[in-house]
Amino acid sequence: MGLMRLVIPRPELLVAQAAEQAYLAGAEGVPWECRVTIAGNSLAIERDTRESGYLHFPWLVPERGLVMLSSGALMERQRPYQLPVELARGTLNRLRNQSALWQTAGMVLPEAFQKLLHQATAAFALAATGQEDPLVAARHSDEAITVGLAAADVLSRDYSQQVVAIRRAQHASLGTLVAGRLHAPLAGEAAAHYLAAFNTAAIAPQWSEVEPQAGKYEWAALDAQVQWCRDNNLRIICGPLLQFDRHALPDWLFMDDDYDEVQTAALTYLDAVVQRYRGKVQLWNVTARMNQDGAFKYSEEQRLRLVVEAVDRVRNSDQRTPVIVSFDQPWGEYIARQDQELTPLNFADTLVRGELGLAGVGLEINYGYWPGGTLPRDPLEVSRLIDRWAQLGVPLVVSLAIPAAAAPDSRAQHPGRPLADLAARGLSPQWQQETADWLVPLLVAKQSVQALVWNHWQDDQPHEFAHAGLYDEAGQPRPSLPLLARIRKEIVG
Repeated sequence: MGLMRLVIPRPELLVAQAAEQAYLAGAEGVPWECRVTIAGNSLAIERDTRESGYLHFPWLVPERGLVMLSSGALMERQRPYQLPVELARGTLNRLRNQSALWQTAGMVLPEAFQKLLHQATAAFALAATGQEDPLVAARHSDEAITVGLAAADVLSRDYSQQVVAIRRAQHASLGTLVAGRLHAPLAGEAAAHYLAAFNTAAIAPQWSEVEPQAGKYEWAALDAQVQWCRDNNLRIICGPLLQFDRHALPDWLFMDDDYDEVQTAALTYLDAVVQRYRGKVQLWNVTARMNQDGAFKYSEEQRLRLVVEAVDRVRNSDQRTPVIVSFDQPWGEYIARQDQELTPLNFADTLVRGELGLAGVGLEINYGYWPGGTLPRDPLEVSRLIDRWAQLGVPLVVSLAIPAAAAPDSRAQHPGRPLADLAARGLSPQWQQETADWLVPLLVAKQSVQALVWNHWQDDQPHEFAHAGLYDEAGQPRPSLPLLARIRKEIVG
């Protein structure tokens, strides 16, 4: 049993869920199953391995809010590490390594980044050499982290701009599909806004609504959405067709949760949907979130087998339309508290190598939601994640949800809620827009990202994640909407 110990100079500043969210990981970013304990100013992490690892820890950054930071490589030792110093060290290491990689690839580093990096390095030097006074070292560490993340913002924005400029010089259009998850046909101003922001529509049939009684299908709502998209010359991503979240499943399915019975019902449902809409959609998203338990506590092997059967069934019903499967929590945070053999990337790799004919893989980044969402990362970590998944060698479809408020949301179906300390000045439509302003261009700049889907369109309809719509609960557009329209016009082309 391995034990890593760290000192927290000011434990009163930690977020309430710090022990639940922290974990150790290897160099490739895969979490190890571990037990995290915070007692007073002491942080202890127990795990089965004694290898050196990287600590990932939720940290409140002054003037910024909650960010999942990572340390440099830590080895086990008798003397405990000082947590703020190691998070600052990790932030600077990531900055230097990523900027060197991008510079080697031809990026011109902006002068503003160089200045901020120098300032952050100077602050870290004071922290590292002043550890005999933990409070002083923590203060300098916070400065190094704050300035270092500002440098990461500058670096990633310039990276996005330079990459997009190069790609646009080679091709008049990037060809990226930009979609919004539609709930119903739109009219008037809302329709105009949607068509300005998106060149594609994402329609997600919900099994509980399509087949409320076994064998009896209700198609009217889906038919209307598909027809509206076709009338407006929008390409259609249909799915996920199958996900095992409780709200997405019909009540009658739980009368007998035997695996074989559920699989038979699921495949019959898939047949019905695909046969009705084949030839009308351009991409099938067959399954989502099967890397985790869902409403049925099936084994990894059973879930993997179900995905294989589902993909095979859809391809047999419609041999011409490309198919993908998608995964949530792509960093795999949940693995740190569960005994699982397959990481999300391992799960996807198994399917891709299985020669099922997958046209791509979907990633859900439900930013700042917990549980079941994605802990907030800085731009460099998002870039590294996409590059890691790009090694699968297939196109990526990224789905985004970003909260615009923290209040209760009675129409939200997913149990995950926005983290309380996500934004230093509180969650707001402006914060959602500011987050999208760096996150969307970064994703679009990645050549491996062939499609980007905004998780849902409007908050005045039932939806998955709280306050993530581009229209609020009063039916008014949020500032992220014109931002997406501008990105489509100026970046996607």
